[in-house]
Amino acid sequence: MSEVKSLFGKKIREYRKKQNLTQASLAELVNVDDKHISCIESGKNFPSPDLLERLASALNVEPKDLFEFYHLQESDDLKADIISMLDKLTEQELALAYKYIRTFLLN
Repeated sequence: MSEVKSLFGKKIREYRKKQNLTQASLAELVNVDDKHISCIESGKNFPSPDLLERLASALNVEPKDLFEFYHLQESDDLKADIISMLDKLTEQELALAYKYIRTFLLN
């Protein structure tokens, strides 16, 4: 199973639950079988472009939002990604990043 399919499925599940929808109710909204929604959420299937638009509409999000799943990655991958980003910052940018992180952690 592709990592993108798996992460995409997790994102669909996340938005579906935020909307307090069951797989069956989401399936009804987008006019597919609830087993198809289950297969998408488990990463077995990937929606067609048409279904992708219907899913986004039913979940009240932009289609691009369904592909923002960086936060669903494993924590080790997230940490490595953050370190990689920090390594690319100038001294000024690094100081600013530190300020934001410190402020976030203290709140």
